[in-house]
Amino acid sequence: MTAELSPFQPPVVGSRSRSPDTPVFISGADLTELVSLDAAIELVDGAMRKLSAGDVSAPQRWAIPVAANGKLGLMPGVLKHPSLFGVKVLSMFETGPSPGLPSHQGLMLLFEGETGRPVAIVDAAQLTLLRTAAASAVATRALARADARALALVGCGDQAPYHVAAISAVRPIDEVHLWNRSLPRAQSLAAQLRAKGVRVEIHDEAEPAVRAADIVCTLTSVTEPIVAGRWLVPGQHLNLVGASTVDQCEVDNAAVAAGRFFADCATHCRAQAGELSRAIDAGVVDAGWIVGEIGEVLSGKVAGRLDPSEITIYKSLGHAAQDLVVAEAAWRLARPIV
Repeated sequence: MTAELSPFQPPVVGSRSRSPDTPVFISGADLTELVSLDAAIELVDGAMRKLSAGDVSAPQRWAIPVAANGKLGLMPGVLKHPSLFGVKVLSMFETGPSPGLPSHQGLMLLFEGETGRPVAIVDAAQLTLLRTAAASAVATRALARADARALALVGCGDQAPYHVAAISAVRPIDEVHLWNRSLPRAQSLAAQLRAKGVRVEIHDEAEPAVRAADIVCTLTSVTEPIVAGRWLVPGQHLNLVGASTVDQCEVDNAAVAAGRFFADCATHCRAQAGELSRAIDAGVVDAGWIVGEIGEVLSGKVAGRLDPSEITIYKSLGHAAQDLVVAEAAWRLARPIV
């Protein structure tokens, strides 16, 4: 969960005492104070519009194996307005490299576009948690039914509490359904949420959790589907979030075919979304199955949900545009006063 703070009222953090010529280091704790979840949602909303308008340039995510369950990932990108560029360097481990450590760790390097000057170094673990949940909220706000109230989380890892907060910021969520391969992790999250007055039910299987929900967020790094299309019910919205490489897949071919399918970045999704790739290879859907990018829905160029009974699906790979705008906002608030 992030602290509630207007982005126009920055707190004083340690980095503000440095020389203006020295890159500002923004820790995870600093980022949490500087950019609230509500602010991140609006920043990512704008980023997705810019991406679909051609104002962001970014290659596909690049990754190389470094351990049995870990990869090193690079996500560079260039933003036209404001003019800046950067790269996020991440270690991505399936279950976290050891107990207590996040699955994604690393740094985001931010540079001024006009001068090439490095201006900020941002903790990438917190940045990824914040912008990913914000992106799911942006898609949910654009695609889910206005009366959606029940949320299911398939996977209760690092992203789970952020997604509860983010989805609750855009829809009147009054019940949360949880499923996780490890029951203790689901129980821990449930205890956190119940302490905040949230009504929570833990399920032994994923199917009843999915069937009970209006909004479903899949937050796992599995390589084989754990959600079946036959479980889906009319009117649902799905955020497919956890699988970010082509060798990962959270839902089966029938689920992909069951919904009106949107992407954060269509080009990246066609190349790297395991769920879509498998469905195309199986002949269940064709290469044109993506209706549009979420930025096109936000700008009105592509229609989102067409009726209350329709199933909508948002495939979130994560994009450098999201990292850039949140990191830039944090830097402007944390940079030294001169």
